[in-house]
Amino acid sequence: MVDQSEISASLPEPANLRFLRRLVTTLTAIMILGLIAIFAVLVIKLQTTTAIFPEITALPASAEVLSISRTTTELIIIDQTRTIYILSLDGKTIVQKMKLINAHVK
Repeated sequence: MVDQSEISASLPEPANLRFLRRLVTTLTAIMILGLIAIFAVLVIKLQTTTAIFPEITALPASAEVLSISRTTTELIIIDQTRTIYILSLDGKTIVQKMKLINAHVK
């Protein structure tokens, strides 16, 4: 039997094992950097708030808004008196105003 004191503690590391150790270390570092990048992008995207509807200043003060819709070029607002306002996209100019009539179909 071999005495434990005769076995060398510093055996040379096989080349395949050294390559595998470096590969795992590199991949771990890349994965950590990727997770940090994903979290950073999420934080940046979730903090930015863009208003879908601008502040609407063109409506009369007595208008009680019932519905708001947005197209690519205009805002469409319906109020409680069944009036349809078509506004510019910035909400500052009334482009068109229409009154709905009660037409009952029988």
